[in-house]
Amino acid sequence: MRPTRGLPPTVGQQRIMVGGASPAGKRHREQAKRRSMCCCSLMLLASLAVAVLAFRGLIGAAFSREPEAPEAPKATFPLELQTGQSAYMRYDLIPVTVRVVDARGNPTSDNPPDVVVTRDGEIVETIGHFPEQVKLRWNDQQKAWAGYWPPGWNPDPGIYRIEAKLAIDPAQWSWEQARLEEEEGEITPEGETWAISQAVFELRAREKPALAPGMCVATWEFDYRDTFSGPDGSNGDWRKLFDWIEYMGADTFWFRGGLTEPNGDQALTLEQPFKQVNLDAISMFGSEAHRRGIKFGTWATAYATYGNRERKPDYDYSLDVSRSSGSTKPTEYISLLDERRINHLAAFFKMVQESENVDMAGLDYMRTNPGSGGYELAEPFAREMPVELPDNWDSMSANARLRYVAVKIEEQWRAHQDPEFFEAWNWWRAHLGAQVVRQIIEKSGITKPTWIFVLSWLHGVQHGQDPLMFTDAGVTLLAPMLYQVDGRPMFDTLVKDWHGYIRAGQANIVPGDQVDFHWHQKLRDPPAPAEMNDRIVTAHRQLLNGGVTEGAFWHDINRAASKTNLGPYSGREWALAGAAAFSTVRDSWKVYPLHAELTAPNSAAIASQFTVKVKLTNPTKQQVSGIRVSVCDTPGMVGVGLKKPAAGEPFGESYTDVAALAPGQSIEVPVTVRISQGNSERLNKTMLALRVTWAEGEFEAPVRNELPRMIVLMKYIQGQ
Repeated sequence: MRPTRGLPPTVGQQRIMVGGASPAGKRHREQAKRRSMCCCSLMLLASLAVAVLAFRGLIGAAFSREPEAPEAPKATFPLELQTGQSAYMRYDLIPVTVRVVDARGNPTSDNPPDVVVTRDGEIVETIGHFPEQVKLRWNDQQKAWAGYWPPGWNPDPGIYRIEAKLAIDPAQWSWEQARLEEEEGEITPEGETWAISQAVFELRAREKPALAPGMCVATWEFDYRDTFSGPDGSNGDWRKLFDWIEYMGADTFWFRGGLTEPNGDQALTLEQPFKQVNLDAISMFGSEAHRRGIKFGTWATAYATYGNRERKPDYDYSLDVSRSSGSTKPTEYISLLDERRINHLAAFFKMVQESENVDMAGLDYMRTNPGSGGYELAEPFAREMPVELPDNWDSMSANARLRYVAVKIEEQWRAHQDPEFFEAWNWWRAHLGAQVVRQIIEKSGITKPTWIFVLSWLHGVQHGQDPLMFTDAGVTLLAPMLYQVDGRPMFDTLVKDWHGYIRAGQANIVPGDQVDFHWHQKLRDPPAPAEMNDRIVTAHRQLLNGGVTEGAFWHDINRAASKTNLGPYSGREWALAGAAAFSTVRDSWKVYPLHAELTAPNSAAIASQFTVKVKLTNPTKQQVSGIRVSVCDTPGMVGVGLKKPAAGEPFGESYTDVAALAPGQSIEVPVTVRISQGNSERLNKTMLALRVTWAEGEFEAPVRNELPRMIVLMKYIQGQ
């Protein structure tokens, strides 16, 4: 193939290409020969024509006649390609419209053009292994061929080119005939002739928002209440909640403030969609957090609701469909298509933006129901995505369409019959969810940091969530929930999938695990709190390709403060396991002025004392003073020969003092302990936890002087 010369005036990037044998090319060749052989005859006929026209002109002057209607204007090119915008984000579905006209400019639907998307000259593969060509459908209202191109998962930002190509007969186009005449009988190369129209657009990725590394969060997911138990077991008012945060060394506290669940006899409405008791606690919690030097954020349960349907707001709820009959029923999730919910969530974010006591806003359940439901989205999904539909789709009832999509997604996917359809469904839901988040942020006008809890299996794919789409939509950080996995092999697969998908620097990731004996497979070897610690640390180190996560979260205080599902371990052990994970995260970012390492035996005789060592190193250029190593109060572990804390000192832990460390200096601190008694329910495994603290100072970056000044080291020791 080669481009021909003498092209018509163009709109955008248009051209004609010729190549390969074709009847049209042969016909043009014969026409050119005949024009060349009959040159003299044509000149004679032309002279006669001039004479006739002159005579007609004289007659026309004598007899006044109506002038003949001018010939209708002809089209200059058969294709017009449009994408709507010059730039898109990675969560956008790229619209493609191609108008095909005949030589007189009339729209024609005879044959759809071939449309592909290329980058650097190569056709771009999109999701689901669909055909390389963009799927177009005739739109009778637009009188054009229209479709969409999904960029896929984690596409490379940059310049992309859409190309539409249509085979044409050049004999029908006046500018092609003129070209042949201008070439004085040059024979047109034999072959098919194509009209080609191109458009260029940019696919953009939002730059990762600034976030100070080493962010460590403790959460509270349950409703506000007046009384709490602290980590030392003492009871008090709601302020005891913050004792847990300080005990762990968390620098940030997240509270579930927006919840659509009727409270007692109070019904919720579209005017009041969130439980009032939690809304009232937001400012109070934020004020106390700030008094203690802790950042405070509150989140809304975005699309999940709870409680009696009759006492909940009259939203459009997400639909599930019977796989047998096709009948539909509403679920407990609000539809992503309901604009009223978008407005309510935007109002919640606006409240955060205007509150001096709240530092950031978040969303949970930013998705459809993961088990079933969301099928009210079936028709817009089928309209926009390049999936194959039945020939009778347009004549099917609405319920039949929903049932068809449900069967394709759930039954055929599980049977490995049509995985491409399922992937298209997941991508489209993620695209829609990101667009909804974008609307919430824009309508609220929020400029404070935002976050979203995301499901972690397959980095959210099977739940219609994507961390990169959310980031492009304007979210500051993503909090992958590492819990509710069936075992360590499943967890390791989860981490591997994230590592193969997302690179360090693309998004702020703050993963977390949950206080829950059941979801740590009721482990005793290793103990479940140690397994939680290891999962957080492993995710921090391995979730991202080429780096570590920005922080971690621990979920949640209520689970540690109550005795529900702790297993044979105390709430303090679960909290200290989280605190030790926080210390590892911060150590990797060098945001502390001390580095600490614990050396302890794997086993020790019960009731006999033994010595462990803590190696402390000062990597900064300034002296670290006021260093203290304390033995945390855990069941069965007792410090020996240590100083007793003064009344009112934080945590009430026995300790040993350490001389100040000069820049670059290291020291080993011996600490004597003993296991007071065994516990067969725990397989005689006892937690040793040591807390390292130091005096306030002004250290140079990367040290973050505003962080809690503590490092927690932890190890379970087998009693013998």
